[in-house]
Amino acid sequence: MVGLEKIKQYVSSLFDEKLDPNYTYHDFDHTLMVFDSVTDIAKKSNIDGNDLLILQVAALFHDSGFIYGAKDHEKNSINLAKSYLTRVGYEPQFIEKVCECIAATQIGANTTDTLALILQDADMSGLGNINHSVITERLRNELNNTSDKKFSKKEWRSINADFITKSSYNTAAARELYDDQKAKNYKNIQTRKSKSKKNTSVKSLAQNKSAQTQFKTALRNHIDLSNIADNKANIMISVNALILTLALPFLIDKAMDNHFFWFPTALLACVCLISMIFATLATRPIKLKGITTETEIKSNASNLFFFGNYYKMQYENYKDGVHHILNNSDALDDSIIRDLFFLGKSLGGKFSNLRLCYNIFMYGITLTVFALMIVYFS
Repeated sequence: MVGLEKIKQYVSSLFDEKLDPNYTYHDFDHTLMVFDSVTDIAKKSNIDGNDLLILQVAALFHDSGFIYGAKDHEKNSINLAKSYLTRVGYEPQFIEKVCECIAATQIGANTTDTLALILQDADMSGLGNINHSVITERLRNELNNTSDKKFSKKEWRSINADFITKSSYNTAAARELYDDQKAKNYKNIQTRKSKSKKNTSVKSLAQNKSAQTQFKTALRNHIDLSNIADNKANIMISVNALILTLALPFLIDKAMDNHFFWFPTALLACVCLISMIFATLATRPIKLKGITTETEIKSNASNLFFFGNYYKMQYENYKDGVHHILNNSDALDDSIIRDLFFLGKSLGGKFSNLRLCYNIFMYGITLTVFALMIVYFS
């Protein structure tokens, strides 16, 4: 009769050699987790000796039937356990008890046997495991890979929350060991569900009529303000050009006769020239590159609805880029937001230059007038 370690090595070799890799949950790692849990529950329940060995052996074999697939795996596990344990010299009574415990792990199985109840609790110990999210994700991947049903993460969270709510441990020892963590795991699932709802509640611009109206209003206001800024800049250019054309020659003639007029003349010329420079900067077009690379398109780093980003591109490249954006709601939202943002940046630059232009003109003309008055009355 072989010992526990030999049995563990045998079951490990079965999983290593014959288990389909798609079974990412019902593998030897799960077997070891159940083995450890059944040992903890049994010891806390003051079960030792031959009964403890029965539980440990049953835990090692309870999912070994998965090497033949999920269908009838409990029956196959029993056959594997019976065949091996008989071959290595265990008594029929011991083997029968192991098989009863394994049979009790079938979903919906009812039993009053203490050892079977403990193995049931150990098989469900993942509900109260600190790594519950990792364990259940492995089960989701297994089901997605081995069955016709495909579970999304959202669906899986709901299934897990419902399963935890409806499941309870049979023994006081298992409840003491796992109930606290089980409650925390349920709370974590609910938290993730709430976060998921918040994320899905954020609509794209295509779905949000209020946001569309707000963006249209903001874009229209920005364009109107840009026209106003251009008009103001043109006014300042015209006024300063008129002053330079009419007033400056007159002052130069005066300065020829009275050298004290040179200071207000030079001051007026500088004021008008600097004002015109800032007014011109306010209306000067920005530098345009005209090309958006494929990398920029895929990373949503450019707005293909602004001519300055595509006027040098080939039509086919531009069409592919636009199709990429139109087929991706996030990319489309980014393009609209980016358009509004950079239009605002451009508008901010215009008004900053205009403010400097008007301040220089206002204070410069005032100083020029004072200088002329001083020269005239001195």
